[in-house]
Amino acid sequence: MQNQDDILSVEVFSGALWQSTMVKNILIDNNVKAFLENELMGTVAPWRVTSGGFNPVRVIVSNLDYEASIKLIEEFNNSEPQEETDDWQQE
Repeated sequence: MQNQDDILSVEVFSGALWQSTMVKNILIDNNVKAFLENELMGTVAPWRVTSGGFNPVRVIVSNLDYEASIKLIEEFNNSEPQEETDDWQQE
């Protein structure tokens, strides 16, 4: 079992609020506990949390989930967009 002192918070992604929220939701859907850092200030005053306001909102996970998180994020980044269908209108 891991010692509490061995568990750390690590950043796995940074971006705009909408991007970071999508990544966080993907992680949570795959049983990885994640939270956003600078969620409010990254939107209201992004230049205060990062230089130039670039990628102000961070996604944070436990270091125990780091590798799984990176794999899920890479899979998301490399996925092809799905084509829109009008299936909902055919019902």
